[in-house]
Amino acid sequence: MNKPRVSIISLTCCEGCQVAIFDLGKKLLELLKHIDLVDMPLIEDLAEPDHFDVIFIEGAVISDDDEARLKKARLKSDILVALGTCACLGGIAEIKNYQDKERAIRYVYKNIEGIRNANVKSLKEIVKVDYQIHGCPINSQEFLKIAIDLVFGKQPKIPQRSVCYECQLKGNECLLQKGLPCLGPIMLAGCGAPCPTSKYPCDGCRGPKPNLSKSAIDNLKKILLSQKMTIQEIDSIFERFGIKNELSQLQK
Repeated sequence: MNKPRVSIISLTCCEGCQVAIFDLGKKLLELLKHIDLVDMPLIEDLAEPDHFDVIFIEGAVISDDDEARLKKARLKSDILVALGTCACLGGIAEIKNYQDKERAIRYVYKNIEGIRNANVKSLKEIVKVDYQIHGCPINSQEFLKIAIDLVFGKQPKIPQRSVCYECQLKGNECLLQKGLPCLGPIMLAGCGAPCPTSKYPCDGCRGPKPNLSKSAIDNLKKILLSQKMTIQEIDSIFERFGIKNELSQLQK
């Protein structure tokens, strides 16, 4: 029986999610026994085949080359998985979408002729994405579980709970109730809540929980405003990982 053909590639990003995959160590080596990893440029440039069973793509779409590569990958793959916050949401790079790009580019470059300063986009804004593995970087154990399911023909079950759920399991104090700007009530769990556990507020690196109601978003904003935060400060948090655009879509 032929092993599933798998590819792990990146668009524009820091490639930190692929580094998280390497951190699996022996577990990654065990996974490799069950797949044919035919393309992973971070390890080695290989001849690209005509077909992939599963392709994991890290990074956001920032350039024309990114978009062309993504569309080509979609045509060649049975299953396409967005890997990490940049791929799922736009990530840190999407901050520029909320700025005066014309002013910024003139500040950075002396000569802007020929520079296409396009908006940063997530994968799902360009092509159909079958699954998303959130995180900045991803949780390597979550990646492993989803990858194993896909390799053995199972449909991954990705919990759609909020970060607050994982905080409660760990018995953490509620940082929001202590006056800190924690986004846990509306953000997607799966990370294990490491930030609140370390007394650092969740700032939404995994993006908003699906099927959020407009009232849930508005209620959190009211709480943050009651903590003497300004709209500009709240927007700054929402812009950090590209979640502002996601929330605006949910509020329509």
